[in-house]
Amino acid sequence: MNVRIWKVAVIVLGIISLSSGLLKTPGFWSSYLLDIAGPAWGYVLLRAQYKAGDSGFLSIRFSPEGALLTIVIICFAIETAQYFELYRAHFDPFDYLAYISGILPVYLFDRLWGRSRGSDSKN
Repeated sequence: MNVRIWKVAVIVLGIISLSSGLLKTPGFWSSYLLDIAGPAWGYVLLRAQYKAGDSGFLSIRFSPEGALLTIVIICFAIETAQYFELYRAHFDPFDYLAYISGILPVYLFDRLWGRSRGSDSKN
């Protein structure tokens, strides 16, 4: 995928995610915005960080499906831990839907863009 698209996505999703913590407004903004933008941001970070020739964890090349599964498993594990009260947080079953609603469009865009460009390349 085009590097500029990934960079713009990282910046925009990062600003949205961080602003949800800075601007405490009741309702959708403080309840679901981070749950939507955060996983999408994580997906983009996993897909965009690969550089050929690097060594270490950050050199892992995540496929679209690998990045999707990694982020979804992490998000669902966190929310399920809230359900079982493993730490102090508010469980909201709609958070599962929020996670999927944010990451799925980014994943689909990644797959469709990659297919239309003829490869899974990010260059």
